[in-house]
Amino acid sequence: MNGATALGRLAFPLLLVLALAPQSFAQLPEAKYRIFRPDGPGTRPAVAFLSGCDGFTPPNAPARYEHRAEQLRAQGYVVIFVDYLGRRAMKSCGPTVSHDAAAQDLVGATAWLKAQPGVDPARITAMGWSYGGRAVLTALANQPPAALGFARAVVYYPDCRALRPWKPALPILMLLGGDDDMTPPQLCQDAVKQVTAPASVKVVVYPGALHGFDVSELPAKMRNGFATMGYHPEAAAASTKEVEQFLRR
Repeated sequence: MNGATALGRLAFPLLLVLALAPQSFAQLPEAKYRIFRPDGPGTRPAVAFLSGCDGFTPPNAPARYEHRAEQLRAQGYVVIFVDYLGRRAMKSCGPTVSHDAAAQDLVGATAWLKAQPGVDPARITAMGWSYGGRAVLTALANQPPAALGFARAVVYYPDCRALRPWKPALPILMLLGGDDDMTPPQLCQDAVKQVTAPASVKVVVYPGALHGFDVSELPAKMRNGFATMGYHPEAAAASTKEVEQFLRR
């Protein structure tokens, strides 16, 4: 048996496995992004996720982003993970990855998304948590609307300290914990007053909720270095409903 024949026999089973594999989730070694695709044909809206400072597999809740992506995939959205940490071989944010750098990664990811078959380029949403939420807002401040690649944004408890005002009047949903002592909600409320179109931003503050209020794996309250975090089931459920309604508009 010559080399070409042997290679062909090895390749056929691999092609068969790939052909029969479920298409709802694709993660091949050469894939640019981790991507979750809805079943069936058609052009779909898409959502680009940016994680918090601990990345997409945080120690206290390693499957949290995957679960959220699967929920949106089941509702008909294409979801990608913009892994600003992983692409730099980092496990947590630090001085080597700035909000500006993560924002640039987001813009590159949404440009890639717009070019993908099966994605509606006019219905791409950026969704970020904590550090990733600040990166989404930084992209808004750094880029003109035509360069952003996303048409709306959702941000969970971003850090709004010294946040530069943004000019694009894109619809933005900002979800904040009323008792968040890591990224205080008042800072974001004040920042929204400084943007060009504050009416385009819907700010929802959940009384009694802490940083990470949507993470069901957390206890009700825990210390995290200089601040506190905790799961708040009522705020989590309400925020999920807010996001679903926002995305459908």
